[in-house]
Amino acid sequence: MRVEWTPMRWPAGWTDPATLSLLNGTAINYLLIDAKPEFEEVRSQARQQGLRVGDPAELPAGIRAIKGEWAGVRMQRGGDGASAGPTGVAWVDSNGWAVRLAAAMHPSDAIWVMAPPPDKSVNSGDSYLVTFCDSAAHGGRWVIALDEALAAGLAAGKAASLACWKRLCAAAGLFAAHQDWPDLAALSTLGVISDFAGEHEFFGGELLNLLARAGQHYRILIKDKMPLSALSGLRAAIYADAAPAAPALRDQLLAFVQAGGLLITHPKWGGPATLPAAAEDHPRFMLHTAGKGRIALAKDPDPDPYLWANDAAVLISHRYDLVRFWNGGATGSLYTVSPDRKRAVVHLLFYADRGPDAASIRVTGQYRTAQIWSAGEAAAQSVKMISQKDAVEVHLPQVSQYVALELEA
Repeated sequence: MRVEWTPMRWPAGWTDPATLSLLNGTAINYLLIDAKPEFEEVRSQARQQGLRVGDPAELPAGIRAIKGEWAGVRMQRGGDGASAGPTGVAWVDSNGWAVRLAAAMHPSDAIWVMAPPPDKSVNSGDSYLVTFCDSAAHGGRWVIALDEALAAGLAAGKAASLACWKRLCAAAGLFAAHQDWPDLAALSTLGVISDFAGEHEFFGGELLNLLARAGQHYRILIKDKMPLSALSGLRAAIYADAAPAAPALRDQLLAFVQAGGLLITHPKWGGPATLPAAAEDHPRFMLHTAGKGRIALAKDPDPDPYLWANDAAVLISHRYDLVRFWNGGATGSLYTVSPDRKRAVVHLLFYADRGPDAASIRVTGQYRTAQIWSAGEAAAQSVKMISQKDAVEVHLPQVSQYVALELEA
C-alpha cells in the first residue's frame, strides 16, 4: 500500500506561524497540532499552505498508530556506552518488525509509529535519520517528533539545528520520491505463524523483533488467514503459538515438512508423532523427521524468544542467508522484490552513530546492475558489484546510516 502522508507532531513551543517556513520544500504534509487556542493561527495558515492538519488525539480513518522505540543502538544509562545482549552484540532498537506486524494484521491501514525522542539535551541528526528510515524502510512512517532543544534551535535559526533538520527532511524526501517501494514483496526464507494476540502476543512479537536482530528474513503469517500458498518458497516455518494448530493448518504444516521444509515449534503443536532424527541432537530442540523434512520440537515448555530466534538461524543454516554484511557494524535489512523478480530493493540500515566507511553486502540472486539511493543525494549512485554463482557482492562507498540498494536482473 502506498504511503500518502509524511506526518509530524507539531512542537509545543512553535506558536509562531513563521515556523511553518521550515516545511517549505519538504515532504512533510500532515501536521498533528494540539487543539489549543495558541495554535489557532498556526493551524489556519498551515491549511492555507495546503498542509493537512489533524488533532493528535484523533487520527484520520485508515491510519493505525503503534507505540515505537527510538531506533538505534541502545545506550546505557548516562550514555557512556552501548547496551549489549548475552552474546555481547550491540542491542538494537528497531520498529521494523512492529510496522510489518501491524500491516499484516491490518492490511488496509497505513502504519504510523509514535516514538518521541529520548529525554536528552541533544539528539543527533544521525539518530533522527535512523529513526525515520527504520520505519519507512519497512513500509510505515515515523511521526516526526522533535526534542525541545532541536525545536528551540530551529525556531532560533541555529546552524547546528538546521543541519540536523536538513538530514531528517532529506530522509523524508527520499521515501516520498519512491512511493512504489512499499509495493514490493519482502523476500523470506522463514515464515512465522501465530495469531499474535492474547497469550501469544508477547512471544510472537518478541520473536519477530529478535529474528530481525539475528539477521533472519521472515514472512509474517496470521494463522487464521493463511492461504494455501502461504509457505511457498520458504525453507522453514515457526509455529510460535503454544496452543495446538487447527486441523487444516496442521495438515498444511505437515505437507510443508514432508516436501522438505523445516518446522520449529512447541512439543504440543498438534501434529502426529514422528521419528527422531538419527545422529542429530540439539540442546533445546528434539529433532524429528517427516518425509523429506524435519520438525524441531522445543524441549522447554516455557521457551525464551531470544534463544528461539538465534537457534532458528542455526537450524535453518546461515548458508541460506539472503543478505550478509561485512564491516557494517550493527545492521538490519529488508530484501524486497518485484513480482517478476527482475528488480529488487534491499533496504540496508546501519544503526551505529555513523554510517560505515567501506561495508560490503552479499545479496542472494543474480543481477546485472546495482545502484544505491541515499538521503540527501539527488540521484542514484552506481556501485561496484561482483557476480558470484548464486549471489552478488556489492562494495559500498562511505554512506549514511540508510541505503536503498536497487538491483536489476
